[in-house]
Amino acid sequence: MAEKSPRQMPVVEALKGGACLTTAALAELTGLEGRDIAKACCALVSRGWIVRRERGCFELSEAGRKADAAGEIITSGPTGPLTQAEPRRPRRQTVRDRMWTTMRTLNKVRIADLETLAGATRDNAQRYVGALEKTGFLARLRAEAGSAPTSNGVCRWLLVRNSGPAAPVYKARAGEIYDRNTGISYPIGDQS
Repeated sequence: MAEKSPRQMPVVEALKGGACLTTAALAELTGLEGRDIAKACCALVSRGWIVRRERGCFELSEAGRKADAAGEIITSGPTGPLTQAEPRRPRRQTVRDRMWTTMRTLNKVRIADLETLAGATRDNAQRYVGALEKTGFLARLRAEAGSAPTSNGVCRWLLVRNSGPAAPVYKARAGEIYDRNTGISYPIGDQS
């Protein structure tokens, strides 16, 4: 059985008298801190149990009075059913997402391209490219001539396995690349 809400129900109990009480008065009556009163009032307003008459002054709503008269209690935890009906928030774009987009756009990349176009650090770009190369997503091309007279050239890679728009996830501890487009994990070193 769910537990009675430790913040919201004391506020409801304090508002039963019918008067419009300030947050300071509610804090004094309930023994809760000001920020806890503010959170409880915000949640109760969104539930429709209380109304805000003026800034910092709250009273029970008609729905709140009916719910209290019916003996309803607010329990701690989520307010609705736990379903995946609501769309999930979009995933935040990371540097590696931008690197993958750059690789898909250019098809042939250098570490400098990933630093410039995706905003990656050299170390991060080298680790990601190395892991993608070891799993067969990228293939190393012949070095491009460098600009310095003593240069051995600049490494380039060709995107071989373009599985889709979602960037493959490099899981260093697991020693694998997880492709979010296909749902397949590739152990590092395996190029099948």
